[in-house]
Amino acid sequence: MEKFKELEKKEIFKNEHIQVFSKKLKLPNNRIVNWTFTGRRDAVGVIAVFEDNSILLVKQYRPAVRKETLEIPAGLLEKDEDPMEAALRELEEETGYKAKKIEKIYEYYSSPGISEGKFYLFYAEDLIKTYQHLDEDEFVEVERVNLSDVSVTMLSDGKSIMAVEYAKKRKGIV
Repeated sequence: MEKFKELEKKEIFKNEHIQVFSKKLKLPNNRIVNWTFTGRRDAVGVIAVFEDNSILLVKQYRPAVRKETLEIPAGLLEKDEDPMEAALRELEEETGYKAKKIEKIYEYYSSPGISEGKFYLFYAEDLIKTYQHLDEDEFVEVERVNLSDVSVTMLSDGKSIMAVEYAKKRKGIV
């Protein structure tokens, strides 16, 4: 017997960025509850590190929090897109740099209480300057900052904090 039994799932909202579902569940104590969550929309983030231990961060306005944030380059996967290809694409689109070397460092559920989506975090090196490919609704400023000068208080989100701390540890910067 299943501990948690899904009785019904229905879509209650959908646009180009998000899908919202309501799910009726039977709990182990036989109680019936409704759970609301977003659908699966996977995303990637990239910590791009130069030989001199500087990194690329992007500053952009985030309407949900009504302010500009400083983050690692990141974005959503396209339909059926490989996470590593998405990471390379997002890095170049947002910063104007390609990476000759890239590796996945983490894969996790971004917010399992409300979303099915996964987040893939990558570490990139051997960077080559190209040019940005921003969407017409994207306004992104690129900042190159020395890794030792970046503090968690400068950053606005968990993915960026995890990525910077990973890079510092990898480079032996405390």
